Amino acid sequence: MWSLLTLSLILPGLLVSHVPPIQGKELVVSTLLISPFLKKIETTEKGKTVVRYEGFIHDLLQKIFNITGTQFIYAVRQDKRYGQQLENGSWDGLIGDVLNKKADIAAAPLTETSKRRSVVDFSTPFMSFGPVIIMKRPTKKVMTLEERLQRLFQPLSDSVWLMSGLAWLVTSVVLYVICHFNPYDWRRLAKDRQASLREGESFTCLNSFFFTMSTVLWQGYTRSPRSVGARVVVCFWWFYVLIFLVMYIASMTNYLRVGPTPAITETYAHIQTIEDLVNQDEMNYGVISSGATRVFFAESELEVFKKANDKMTKSNTFVNSLESGIERVRKLKNFALIAESAMAKYYTKQKPCDIYMVGDFTTLGVYSLAFPLNFNQTLVREINMAIVRMRESGGLKALEDKWFSGQCKGFLLEQESSSKLQIPPFYEVDLGSFSGALILLGLGLILGSIVTALEICLFKLAESSEKEEEENQEKLNEPKHIPLAADMEPITDV
Repeated sequence: MWSLLTLSLILPGLLVSHVPPIQGKELVVSTLLISPFLKKIETTEKGKTVVRYEGFIHDLLQKIFNITGTQFIYAVRQDKRYGQQLENGSWDGLIGDVLNKKADIAAAPLTETSKRRSVVDFSTPFMSFGPVIIMKRPTKKVMTLEERLQRLFQPLSDSVWLMSGLAWLVTSVVLYVICHFNPYDWRRLAKDRQASLREGESFTCLNSFFFTMSTVLWQGYTRSPRSVGARVVVCFWWFYVLIFLVMYIASMTNYLRVGPTPAITETYAHIQTIEDLVNQDEMNYGVISSGATRVFFAESELEVFKKANDKMTKSNTFVNSLESGIERVRKLKNFALIAESAMAKYYTKQKPCDIYMVGDFTTLGVYSLAFPLNFNQTLVREINMAIVRMRESGGLKALEDKWFSGQCKGFLLEQESSSKLQIPPFYEVDLGSFSGALILLGLGLILGSIVTALEICLFKLAESSEKEEEENQEKLNEPKHIPLAADMEPITDV
């Protein structure tokens, strides 16, 4: 009890909690409350508040100190600072606690860096990590009525719709003109009483437009044109309609695979690495202000990380802690957090399953325990051996599976499996792809008009021949007049 009271007095800013003793020497462990590495659990037993701790760090220390025969006390920092060198050369956070002999060991997701190693000793790493990008999952957008109607026309470009409408008008007009003037079509036959009046009205102006439109909708027809010229036009129009419908259905099928996703979804889908994040302007991004990740960006010699650091510094998008960064990602639609994969993996697995992470997972750092320089080398060696044995036996992996599990699936978008969120490519049918059908239809209209002109000429030629033949026949059928001789008198009845 006195040791705890004394420790509380000499460790300002720390919350100290005792862990049930094991055996041997008692060590002070400076740590941070960061899920799932360490959690504080308060329960009430017999009217008293009982504090206990659990998490990855707690189980790790329990296993290590069971082997070394050591007991330990938690000294929990409330400011959640890992340790940075200040302008006066001193250190704050966990590293400062170890340097100032306020703690024997610093145990947390503490990144091992060259600057920190110059002032403290590190144990064998118990976990490795790489930088990942945490982003909010794109939400499904409720489309307006206008957007729903626009989706029906999206498979074809505006130019294709315009030219198709113009093609329908021109074809209908040409078909009407041909059927109206062609002597071999229904109108002329009805005039000559070789067809009924209803058959003669088959291809009036209105019916000609309806005939071509019903063909587009695959509704069939009651009566087809009778002249060769009109049938040529209709055949080419049917072929044009076939191409139009096939292209529309094929493009619509591909378009439906994309789904009604908001425009920002495409931005998310194309961000798979930090370089992708840096080379876009739609989303802001930040890192933890007091973490090793910021130091890495600030001191990196790679151009992409220098560019990222300059933008974050200019925009001041740093966050105070991982929790506040995760909260900002969830609230803002255009903010991404660059964090260490080990901690990010836990939060992306937790409900409400609205965030995910992506990255190339290149190992850039490790988490280790920190000791003062020239600390008890025998104890340090035993701790290192305990960590190595746990790694070889799978104990570290078992602890990671235990504490970094969650209910969310699909929390990870790996670079080689980008199809999990990648938007399928969609290309609407443009006028260049559709121009072949328009050219064929134009040729059909010209050919039908030429055939119709020939039919009219042939009809006129046949009609003139028939008229001449009728005239000759009439001449043959007329009674012949026999002239009388001069000396003959006509016979008259008495």
